[in-house]
Amino acid sequence: MNLNSYKNLNYNAKIKIVFNNSAFGPGVAKIMSLVKETNKLSEAYKVMGLSPSKGWKIIKRAEEELGFPLFITVVGGKGGGKSELTEEGEELLSKYQSFVNELNIEAEKLFHKYFSS
Repeated sequence: MNLNSYKNLNYNAKIKIVFNNSAFGPGVAKIMSLVKETNKLSEAYKVMGLSPSKGWKIIKRAEEELGFPLFITVVGGKGGGKSELTEEGEELLSKYQSFVNELNIEAEKLFHKYFSS
């Protein structure tokens, strides 16, 4: 590969936090972010192109592996149900997003260091 072909390169990094042979990563974080915006798990699943059963399995597995609930869900009622992040869910999402944002800043610097002409 000659140096001129580096002009078309880019990078993509997916960050997962690994614990006890399990991981918390961009998929669950995206669902959590969407629920924070919309207050609806069903809307988060829809935006991500997940069936409700697939989305529910992802969330339940993450909660079991983490050992705490990520959401508080109120079913039905006036105006329909709603979901919100638990205190632990809020803290995890905030730390994960901050960590990923800082890593992306450093990754961008390193990418340009090694692949810019």
